[in-house]
Amino acid sequence: MIRTFRGAWSRRGTLLPLLLLTMVVVTGAVTTIGFAQHANTSAALAVPLFVLGAFAVPATGRELAAARRGEIAIARLRGLQGGELTTLLAVEPLLVLLAGGAAGLVLGSAGSWLATAVWTDGPGGLPGLTAVLAGLGIVAVGLVATMLGMLSALREPLNLQVSIASRPHPAGTGAIFADVLIVVGAVVAVYRSGVADPGHPDVLVLAGPALVGLAIGQLIVWLVRISARLAVGRTANGGLTGFLGVRRLARVADAATPIRALVAAAVVAALALTGATEVNGWTDDTARLRSGAPLRVDVDEDAVGALALTRDLDPDGRYLLAAVLVPGEGSAAARRAFLDTSRYAAVLGDFYAGTPAAAIADQVDGLGGADSSVASGDTVTATVQGVSARTSGVMRPRVVVAYLDEHGTDQRAEIGVDLPLTGAAQTGSAALTGCDGGCVITSVTLARTRGDRTLPWVLTALDFGGTDAMTTTWKPAFPGRFGQPGGPVVVDEGLLAPASDRPLVAEPLSSGPKMPVLATPSVTFDGRPQLDSTGGDERPAQVLATLPALPLVEADGLLADLPRAAAGAPPTVPAAQVMVLARADTPAALLAQLTDAAGHDPRTLNQVDAAVADETGATQARVYSLMAVFCLVAALLVLAAAVGRQRAAWAREVAALRVVGVDLATLRGSGRLEILWLATAAVLATVGGALLAVRLLLAHLSLVDVPAHSVPLVTGVAAWPLVVAAVVVAGVVLVVNGRGRALHPDRTRPAILREEGSA
Repeated sequence: MIRTFRGAWSRRGTLLPLLLLTMVVVTGAVTTIGFAQHANTSAALAVPLFVLGAFAVPATGRELAAARRGEIAIARLRGLQGGELTTLLAVEPLLVLLAGGAAGLVLGSAGSWLATAVWTDGPGGLPGLTAVLAGLGIVAVGLVATMLGMLSALREPLNLQVSIASRPHPAGTGAIFADVLIVVGAVVAVYRSGVADPGHPDVLVLAGPALVGLAIGQLIVWLVRISARLAVGRTANGGLTGFLGVRRLARVADAATPIRALVAAAVVAALALTGATEVNGWTDDTARLRSGAPLRVDVDEDAVGALALTRDLDPDGRYLLAAVLVPGEGSAAARRAFLDTSRYAAVLGDFYAGTPAAAIADQVDGLGGADSSVASGDTVTATVQGVSARTSGVMRPRVVVAYLDEHGTDQRAEIGVDLPLTGAAQTGSAALTGCDGGCVITSVTLARTRGDRTLPWVLTALDFGGTDAMTTTWKPAFPGRFGQPGGPVVVDEGLLAPASDRPLVAEPLSSGPKMPVLATPSVTFDGRPQLDSTGGDERPAQVLATLPALPLVEADGLLADLPRAAAGAPPTVPAAQVMVLARADTPAALLAQLTDAAGHDPRTLNQVDAAVADETGATQARVYSLMAVFCLVAALLVLAAAVGRQRAAWAREVAALRVVGVDLATLRGSGRLEILWLATAAVLATVGGALLAVRLLLAHLSLVDVPAHSVPLVTGVAAWPLVVAAVVVAGVVLVVNGRGRALHPDRTRPAILREEGSA
C-alpha cells in the first residue's frame, strides 16, 4: 500500500485532474439531485454533467496509462497479465476516485443545503440517499471509464511501451468510431426531442444539449484537421511560422480534440442561460397577468361593492381599481375578467408592458364609455298623449317601468298622469332607487286606471335615469291572441297602447348595445358572441380585438369593463374572485384603510411571482444553470489536463526544431497561430452548437410545468448568452493553451533531447 501511495504521489500531476474532475462531477450531481428532492424539481437535469464526465474520464485514463507505460511494461515482463495486471492498474485511480467522490459528497451536500435555503421558502436541506447513491455510482462508472481509457496502453506492443518518447500518432479506428458515435447520438437525441412526450422528456432528450455540443465540437475538430492539411501545402512555400503551426494541427490527433468538452460545456451553459432567461421572463409575465397589479387585495364584496369601495376610498381614481375574475369552466368564453377601465391608465399604466397583454393599453379605452341602456340617475320621466281628442270620459294612463338596480335586484317605478279631453301630451315622473352603480330596464308596462275609457294612447318619451329609453328596440312580451294585442305596438311616435283593458307589456329586443370585449385566441362562440356578466346573465358582445393574453384570465378568456357589466346584472356569482388592484406607490394610510375594509392583506407581485415559480417548478431553470457551471469547470479541467499532457511533447518538438536552427520567435509565432486557430474554431463551434441546441432542444426540456390557462413558454435565441459563452470559450482556449505553449528557453533547450535519450 505504501508503494501504491508513493506511485500515486509521483504521478500526482496526472492524478490530480482525475481527482478534481471526480469531485466536480459528484458535487454537481449531489447538489442537483439533493435540491430536486427538496424543491420537487427534476433530478434528471444533471444528465448533461454525467455525459461530459463520461466523455472526460476515459481521456484521463489514457493519460494515466501513458504516464505508467514503463511500469506496465515491467509488469508484463514479470509475467503479470489479465486480472492481476488490471488490479495493479486499478488501485491508484480507485483511491483517487474515492477521495474525489468523498470530497464531492461533502461539497455537494453543502451546495444542496445552500441552494435549498436560497431558492426555496423552506430551510436548507441536506441531500437524501438517492444523491449519495448517485455519487457512489459516479465513482464506480468513473473507475470503469478510466480502465477503458487504459486499454490502449495494455494492448500496446511491448517494444513501444519500453520506448522513452511517445511520438504523435493519428487517431485509431476505435477513436474514430467513438467520434462518429457521438454525432449519431446527437442526431438521435434531436429526433427523440421531436417525438417524445413534451411534458416528460426521456434521458436521451435531456442529454441532447451535451451530445449536440460534443457532436459540433467533433465536427469542428475534423474541420480543423482537414483545413490544416489543406493549408500545409499552401504554406509550404511561405513563411515557416504558418507552416509549423498548421502542420502540427494536421498531424497530431490530440491537438484540437480537447476543445470538444469545452464546446459541449459552453453549449450547455448557453442553453441554460437562455432557458433561465426565458423562464424568468415567463414567470414574471405569468405573475403580472395573474396578480393584475403590483398590489392585489381580495375583498368579501360583490362587484358593485368593490366598485363602491374603491370610489369611497379613492374618489380621484389614482391608486385603486376594482376587478372581478370569474374562472368559468367548460369553455374559454366562460372564463372572464372585469376591470374598472376608467381607472386603468392611472392605476396600471404600463404594468403589462413587455408581456403578451401589452397591447391592452391601446384597446382599453374602447371597453368603457357610456352605455345608453344603463342609467345612473334617480328619476324616471314619461310623456304620454292621446291619439285624438275625446268628448267624455277619463283617461289616467299608468307607465310601470321594471328594472334591475345596481345589485341586480328587481325594482319597479310607476308613473301616472291625467290626459285632458284634448289628448295633449302630459308628463309624469317617479323616483329610481339603487341606480348609483347603474340600472337596466327589463320591461315597460302600459296600463289603465280602473274606470278609464279604453281609448288608445301613446308613450312618446321615456327618460330613464338620464338615458333615452325610447331609442331601445321594443317588442311585445306576449304574442297576440284572438285579435287582442300581446303588448304595446311600436309606432313612429313611440309605444302605442291599443284599446284594451289588459296591461300591455313591452320588453327590450336585446339587453342593450353590444358589450365591447377583448378576447384571447382560444375563445370561440356558439353563434353570436356573448358575454356572461358578473352575475351570469348573457349579454351580446362585440370583440374589439384578440390579444395573446389578458389580465387575470391569462391565455384563456374575455375582458370587459366592470361598471358596464355589473350594471343591472344579477348578484355576483359565488365563484367570482372580487378584488381591488392597487399601485405599488399607494399611500400607506390608504392601503391600511383598504386592508381594514377588505379583511385581507395585500398580495405583492413578488409573492405571486414566488408562488408561480413554486407551482411550475421554474426554480429548476436556475439549477440547470448551476449544473452548467459545473460542466464548464469539468471542461476546463479536461482542457487543462490535455494541454498539460501535450506540453512535454511540445517542449521536445521545440527543442528538436531549435537543433536545426529554428529561432524562438518563429516557434512562438507558430504557437500563437495554432492557439488562434483553435480559439476561432472553438468560438464558431460554441455559437453554432448553442444555436442548434436552443432551436431544437430547449423547448423540449420541460424546464417548467405550464399550468392550464397560462401563456405558453416561448423559447428563442437570445444574443447575450451566446456572446457570454463565446467570450468564455475564447478566453479559456487562449489562456490555457497560451500557458501550455509558453516557451521557456531553459525548458526547451536542445540538451533535453540528450538528457531524455540518456535516461
